[in-house]
Amino acid sequence: MKPVVVRTSIDVGVPAAVAWEYLSVYANDLAWRAGLEQMTQEPAGPVHDAARVAETLRVLGRTIESAVEVSDVRPGRSFRWRVADGTAEGSRTVTPTAAGSCRVDVVKLVTLSGRDRLLRPLVSIVIARTERQDLRRLRRTLERLEVIGTA
Repeated sequence: MKPVVVRTSIDVGVPAAVAWEYLSVYANDLAWRAGLEQMTQEPAGPVHDAARVAETLRVLGRTIESAVEVSDVRPGRSFRWRVADGTAEGSRTVTPTAAGSCRVDVVKLVTLSGRDRLLRPLVSIVIARTERQDLRRLRRTLERLEVIGTA
């Protein structure tokens, strides 16, 4: 079955370098991703090829534990990620749009199996809504950090 594909973007009023510095550290996800209960990145710090992330996510009443592998890191610009069991993959990209602002693009592909395939329409709606809300939280977080000078 084809994966559920969700592409989400948001314009952020901070320089691309500031957004990248924040997004490239998975530990920061706890501040802006809904349902994320635990996040550990090895090694800690900015992502790099072969970095590994363990996350615990609560979604649709379920707790999902995932081992994530990072690849194709383009410092200051983008990286790809993939859940080790093949159930999900995606990317994060930061693109300068003007002096002092940028666009953040998030792509997520989720492959459903078993009975979950029957929930495909619901899962698609929930993922899209959650991603939009997450990116709005990310924008508020980044812009607040930029204002107080701690980004």
